Amino acid sequence: MNTTALSREEVERKVRELGVEQPWNHDFELCEGVHTAPGVQRSQGKNTVKLARLKPLFEAIGLRGKRVLDIGCNEGFFALYMAAQGASVIGIDIDERRIAKARFVQSLIGTGDVDLRVADIYSPAFAALPTSDVCVCLGVIHRVPDPVSALSAIAKKADMLVLEWKALKFGPHDEAFAYFTAKPVDEQDFYGTEYWLPSFAAVERILARLGFTHFHRVDESGQRRAILVAGRRHHPLFDTPDVNIPRSRVRSLLSHTKRYVRTVFGIITGRVNA
Repeated sequence: MNTTALSREEVERKVRELGVEQPWNHDFELCEGVHTAPGVQRSQGKNTVKLARLKPLFEAIGLRGKRVLDIGCNEGFFALYMAAQGASVIGIDIDERRIAKARFVQSLIGTGDVDLRVADIYSPAFAALPTSDVCVCLGVIHRVPDPVSALSAIAKKADMLVLEWKALKFGPHDEAFAYFTAKPVDEQDFYGTEYWLPSFAAVERILARLGFTHFHRVDESGQRRAILVAGRRHHPLFDTPDVNIPRSRVRSLLSHTKRYVRTVFGIITGRVNA
């Protein structure tokens, strides 16, 4: 199947069919004017916004000739992007519907070496996968009930990890803690359910126990999406300063003051232990 085999109307119909049971997450332009998730993307969890933040890291790492494992590849946007940059990519996702979408997109616009599979990180199929030069894991850590066991499984597959997740961003980032989300189970997209939102330091300390000694953070304090590159071996990327784009001082002061006042009020009313 390719773009010459399907008409524009057939592509549009297939996009609608695949999006009925589960709405599209990644936005692709499959042919002129036909998008899977049309509209302007602003959330840092969306693929085109996320790519803008990750692209400098991919360029610094150098994807050409690398073996890359994309864990939680979703509908394949980053797996296909990395393959187009010259990497040999295995993309896995636990959700069959997402892999079906990814294979449809690949059949139309995919280039390069991409192997898309249904698998989860605790399965024998995952354990049997070969090790890679780089493991990319985007939007996954906050969607697993046990991030320690998840990171332990992921860490067996590469000595360099590129992680992106919804993080706990208030308070000092060097405090290793996590917040269990108040959001309910996602009935429509079960694998999209949120669990723990760990801080930068929490993830780094878990990885340190797994032998990772080098870290590079991309931290935009006004947003909740964290990016962390971790390595067991040195890479020039780890010599560069962390990317830290802070909030304005006024916004930071107001945010911390609000939490301080709330804590003091809780102590006075007996709802918080001092």
